[in-house]
Amino acid sequence: MRTKIIISLLFLNIFSYAQHRTIVLLSPFGNSSLQRTIEYNASKLLTTFNVSFVNNNRELVLDTTYTTEAGRRSMKSLWETKPFVCDELEVINNLVRCVDGNYEIRNIPLTLKFERDSTLQEEGVLIFTPSGKICDLYFGLESHRYRNLISEGNTLVEFRRRQVILDFVENFRTAYNRKDSTYIKNVFSDNALIIVGRVFEIGAETRDYLDNNLGKKRVELVRYNKKEYIDHLKAVFQRNEFIKVGFGNIEIFQHPGCKRIYGLTLLQHWTSSSYSDQGYLFLMIDFKDEERPIVHVRTWQPEAYTSEEDVIGLGDFEIIE
Repeated sequence: MRTKIIISLLFLNIFSYAQHRTIVLLSPFGNSSLQRTIEYNASKLLTTFNVSFVNNNRELVLDTTYTTEAGRRSMKSLWETKPFVCDELEVINNLVRCVDGNYEIRNIPLTLKFERDSTLQEEGVLIFTPSGKICDLYFGLESHRYRNLISEGNTLVEFRRRQVILDFVENFRTAYNRKDSTYIKNVFSDNALIIVGRVFEIGAETRDYLDNNLGKKRVELVRYNKKEYIDHLKAVFQRNEFIKVGFGNIEIFQHPGCKRIYGLTLLQHWTSSSYSDQGYLFLMIDFKDEERPIVHVRTWQPEAYTSEEDVIGLGDFEIIE
């Protein structure tokens, strides 16, 4: 009897794996051996997500043979925040070589399911080492938006930097989704300037002295240092069951005088279990270390109470080398 039970359980596991399998197929790119390895590893990973999702497994078990240690930590952290599934039977895509020597597959359809049967669609990006192991997964930008922003680079250096910036944006966004305060802490310089716009109600006495056309609410800009902001962020992560961050209207500007400095403006959509908002996010990114760009300035202003001419941007700061 015991042998039959073990055999039955093994059959059910195999059936579940086959039923929820996702196969990744890549366009030929020259190295057939690496292509087969990446196709197998990606298919194995997505199927593991699917099986774990339908079985309500809170703990994700990833095989060490096709994932790196850092990749497992990152993916488990993202999974624990909100599990997801790939509903496609086949994912047919291209393999792209990154500027750091790794490879990536973009536009992998992932579905996050929330309470009351609500869902969120994301485009996953899988990163592979030169040997084909999976070293990261993050939520990417829509494919057409990514291509358009990349193509605006006028030189090879700027093209490479735009690729790094967009990869950074996708990682930065995913770090909020997986509540990864360590990653966010590491991308800021030690003396980073962080400004957050806070909406407050104007009292009746104060309002008497103001133009009635300005309304009843104002925005005050609150300044944080790096430690204060990270401590605040940890508290936000702790009190929210989930956090969803999305970016839109992305624009990239190179500083006219200091070519290694870039300004990034975008519209941030924030949704969590306790709070939602939408606002203008600005990041000043320094490429002094091409392999590890850092953020010197981060500002956020609520869209509803900020006019376009008041949105903080690269031109609001004086760069002194």
